[in-house]
Amino acid sequence: MTKNSSKSKKFFIILILVLIFIACVIVANYISIALLSANSNSDEVSSNEIEYFMLSLSKSKVEKEAEATTQDYQKEGAGAFVWKYDDYYHVLSSAYLNKNDAQLKQISIKQDYGIDCEIFSVKFKRVKIDGNFSNEEKKVLNKSLAICETFYSSIFDIAVSIDTNVYNDTTAKLSVNATINKINTIYANFDTLFPSPCPKPLETLQKLQERVVNTAKQLLNDERLSIEQTYSSSLKYRYLQVLSLFQEFCNEY
Repeated sequence: MTKNSSKSKKFFIILILVLIFIACVIVANYISIALLSANSNSDEVSSNEIEYFMLSLSKSKVEKEAEATTQDYQKEGAGAFVWKYDDYYHVLSSAYLNKNDAQLKQISIKQDYGIDCEIFSVKFKRVKIDGNFSNEEKKVLNKSLAICETFYSSIFDIAVSIDTNVYNDTTAKLSVNATINKINTIYANFDTLFPSPCPKPLETLQKLQERVVNTAKQLLNDERLSIEQTYSSSLKYRYLQVLSLFQEFCNEY
């Protein structure tokens, strides 16, 4: 055997060994990905930390005094939901994710009604739920943890559309129906994966969703607090009510 043929043989052997090694690495990588996908469980799911800016029309140290003013505000389209903050019972007009939007509304109310509104922020802490959850379960739980945010953002937009004459009550109700269907679907998916009695770490989340669904049903049935309450006021009242439910939920963790 010549030197050249010997070198060629060694080269081909090395090349084959390299190719085999590369093939083994690729196969091992695919196997590891497959195993992770098949057994991709996580120890926790969590909500986002979020802040809302509340627009307070008036406040009182006495809850009944605050409640006595709500109907007058609701005639004018304010939500007039009573929210306890800093040892006062505030009568809220609405809530905002953007402080600048709250300030613009504050100016508008001063110009239109002569009312000096107060703005205060409410921070909702991150809620973490421990457990061994699959990817599908995590997706459902993340939507369940965000059910109050979903309700708020959709109903807030509809209320703004009424106030700016983009919607009338009839067209607004069609959008409300779509939102309620979304809320019901979120809870139905949760109930499918975690039927009653659900695992103990999820009991509080289950109760929250039940209460949100019930609030959504009241809105769907157009259950207003008084005959004179406007539909825009009813929308704001319900999303403030849901944010209050979410605050209670966060405080339990």
